[in-house]
Amino acid sequence: MPRLLYINEKFGHDATIILDSGDACWISVGKKGVLVRSHKHSFWGGLSGSLLGPKLYQERDVYRALSVAQSITATFRPVPQIRCSDVMLKAFCTAVWHSSSPARVKDVLNDPARLDE
Repeated sequence: MPRLLYINEKFGHDATIILDSGDACWISVGKKGVLVRSHKHSFWGGLSGSLLGPKLYQERDVYRALSVAQSITATFRPVPQIRCSDVMLKAFCTAVWHSSSPARVKDVLNDPARLDE
């Protein structure tokens, strides 16, 4: 079962979720788009992962990211552990939560048509 490491809505809107594979995914939502990166869950991985980890999803068009977030919300059931007021952050966290590996996160977020699989 995935584990929510943190959600930050005070200084930016980001979260980190540890997947079943042991990898961590960092999700950042802002006025200029959405970015999801993967990194190994360790002190150094967490320190540099948000800057140097491979990008699993990046969308600079907020309207396109909102469309993906709406697809995610319609497809995946809500996760009680994810309690945040930002609708887009909550949707992307939910998609990451329901994925077992960074490869699955990348597939689901980059191709919303695959959300039904």
